[in-house]
Amino acid sequence: MSSESFHGADLVVETLAAEGVTHVFGLPGTTIMELIDALGRHAAVRYLSTRHEQVAGFMADGFSRAGGPLGVCLASRGPGAANLAIAVQNAHDESVPLLALVGQVPQSISHRGSFEDMNVVSAFAPMCKWAVEITEPDRIPELLQRAVRAVVSGRPGPVVVSLPLDVLQAPAQAGPGPRVRVYPPAPDPRGIAEAAGLLAAAERPVIIVGGGGTGAPDAVLALAETAGAPVVSTWLRKNAVPNSHPAFLGALGYGAHDVTDRIVREADVVVALGCRFSEFTTKRWSLVPPSARLVHADVDPGELGRVYPPSVGLVSDAGAAARSLAEALGPLVADDPGRAERRTARRVELRKEFDEVSAPPPEATPDKGTVSSAALVRAVQGLAEREGIVLVQDVHTFGPWVARHVHVDRPRSYYGSAGGAMAWGFPAAMGMALARPGERIVTLSGDGSFWMVAQDFETCVREGIDVLTVVVNNFSYGNTRDRQRFAHDERYQGVFLGNPDFAEYARLLGGHGIRVTSDAALRPAVEEALATPGPCIVDIIQDRMEGLPYGLTPPRAR
Repeated sequence: MSSESFHGADLVVETLAAEGVTHVFGLPGTTIMELIDALGRHAAVRYLSTRHEQVAGFMADGFSRAGGPLGVCLASRGPGAANLAIAVQNAHDESVPLLALVGQVPQSISHRGSFEDMNVVSAFAPMCKWAVEITEPDRIPELLQRAVRAVVSGRPGPVVVSLPLDVLQAPAQAGPGPRVRVYPPAPDPRGIAEAAGLLAAAERPVIIVGGGGTGAPDAVLALAETAGAPVVSTWLRKNAVPNSHPAFLGALGYGAHDVTDRIVREADVVVALGCRFSEFTTKRWSLVPPSARLVHADVDPGELGRVYPPSVGLVSDAGAAARSLAEALGPLVADDPGRAERRTARRVELRKEFDEVSAPPPEATPDKGTVSSAALVRAVQGLAEREGIVLVQDVHTFGPWVARHVHVDRPRSYYGSAGGAMAWGFPAAMGMALARPGERIVTLSGDGSFWMVAQDFETCVREGIDVLTVVVNNFSYGNTRDRQRFAHDERYQGVFLGNPDFAEYARLLGGHGIRVTSDAALRPAVEEALATPGPCIVDIIQDRMEGLPYGLTPPRAR
């Protein structure tokens, strides 16, 4: 490409490629046509068009979350940028690395109220790690590479880059610099020694693993075995360690078993690894007892003491902290074997209780033409145990059934959204399928969530994205319905829906579709879906009042 034909848009693509980006997800628009054209002329980065910018953002989220290169989404000015906001906010809440590129009006007409003009930096700054507008083409490598470093360094999260049209169109001379990554910090040895002393003296310790610790299961379990301590995960992070390991005692948050909560309530020492102490995980910040001594490790120093003041705060990668703490704790445990034996014996008894309550629910007799949640739990458990299957849990009423009764052992085989954004699951699964093409991605979505983004099933067919979507279809916004049931004397307003035949919808768009209306037909339908290549929807018909597991009520709005 001659220097005369090399423009800012080309420089953006070359910089993305230098940073290891392989996919960009977006929707065409006026201010990004130069960039889409440049993507088409550069083979290193693949561009995929979606039917909505929200889907593009969630695809980038899933692509990053599943271990692919950095997920990048692209939208044009004004409304297109606003449509990305849900995905950016969700990535910020969940510490997911995501780069959002937003086209902007030319600088020559900015701040005049021109068509779809929007202050991108001001709009996105509260919901991302950094928002920046690039105003000179030759500064594209500098600022775009800095943006990528900000995305992946420390606590990961989204960064938004605004690209004015005239910057993308202007001739450019610069080139990208070397790819630079900052390694996470290791814990201070003095803090480790103090933390090991606290843990060695504990009678009822517990290890809480959050999203920041999910990548180091071996280190977490080594610490748990050395300490004789139980391990619980934060909300929707139950894949932090293999659930069959005797140290694992469940996931906290909405749907947690009483025994899982009680382990934390009774703790005298809490070791929190990559944990933010969110509202759901901590039962609205009431779970951790004031008397407990807290050892808190996180890469973000701002998290230490933000909710609970730690006795020992470690600015550290969670896995590195767990490994160092296990090494320091070993000799101290050897000096007091009786205490270690008591801790381990207590954990064994707690695990027996957990095994009883987390066993599959008893078989049910659903109304004719519907599928019971108990049967669905068994089917999902079968999927969780199969090699090559990745489960993606959307925000839906069936979620607490998964939290209570589905056990996950294989690493990187289960993902759930704790950011609260409905409709995350299906698009995130699309991104995951592209990041991990050798595996089958299976999404569990409610009908309310799925129908928000169902138009992009066409994108799956067009682009050959092999996603199996299980729609748990109770013809309602189930979470809100249950709150109206328990907190508003069954005065139901705006929660019951009219849905199409989702299986027929899948076939209409060129995919595969199966509708299931009985427990007996569920497993054969799942097997047929798994055996059929290409995108597929399994439409699971439930009673419109089918909801939470027995004895569980939704938290009241406060």
